[in-house]
Amino acid sequence: MKKYIYAALFVTTAMLAGCSKAEPEPEPAEQVIGSYTVDKLTEAIKYASASSEYAETTNYPLKGTTSTGIGYEVNAVLDVAKTSSNMVTVTFTETAKLSNGQTQKNNSAFTGIELKKIEGSSGEFDMLDTGVKIGTIGKNAITIEDVSNDKDSTGAAYTYTFRITGKKTI
Repeated sequence: MKKYIYAALFVTTAMLAGCSKAEPEPEPAEQVIGSYTVDKLTEAIKYASASSEYAETTNYPLKGTTSTGIGYEVNAVLDVAKTSSNMVTVTFTETAKLSNGQTQKNNSAFTGIELKKIEGSSGEFDMLDTGVKIGTIGKNAITIEDVSNDKDSTGAAYTYTFRITGKKTI
């Protein structure tokens, strides 16, 4: 009788060992790293004394001709690189290709961006800069929004908003 019990335990253990285990969820940074093609950049200024704001939006790619007749096409990307399990650096790179064969690049980086999972959402994260939310990332999309308050040279208070949106390059 004992050998049947041991045999049954052995078979049960072998069957349980063969069961698939759920894959652990990748680290937040691993889920979002990559290049995101920028589709829109918006800058807005709203004075405290005004009822409306002034906003200017650039849609990418941007094509045109300079006043000297040189054609151009401007593209932008946000490259997200892992710095730790829940920290990333986001580098904004704008590239202008000119019809005369020249290429011009400008870039800036948002460093030390912490990723915090959005409750009830799979694969989406708030992006925090020193604890302040500056955007969201996940599901192949990114939005960065930097809002600051300041005063102009006359002392008038205003709010400046800088917003970038993009889609992951697959």
